[in-house]
Amino acid sequence: MKVSGGKAIYGASVGILMLEARFPRIPGDMGHAGTWDFPELYRVVRDASPDRVVRRGAEGLLPEFIAAAKALVADGADGITTNCGFLSLFQTQLSEAVDVPVMT
Repeated sequence: MKVSGGKAIYGASVGILMLEARFPRIPGDMGHAGTWDFPELYRVVRDASPDRVVRRGAEGLLPEFIAAAKALVADGADGITTNCGFLSLFQTQLSEAVDVPVMT
């Protein structure tokens, strides 16, 4: 058997990009790790408040979301998702920026 490396973290295949919010994340919410029956990786995108993303179309945040997605992939994520449907605005750009599937 040949074994090779390449990831910083193994066993957590889904990377979740999170808005910077402080409301409760109860079980069932994407931001609650107990929601999933598998391990996941999280990255909070700083300054991506719900107000800025929802009301202002995430203006100026694309570079931060791309950097966060790339960081999750570098850490070991085999796919990326987001916790906010309004980020579908960035679906194409995020998909083009990383070599793993992206679902916003």
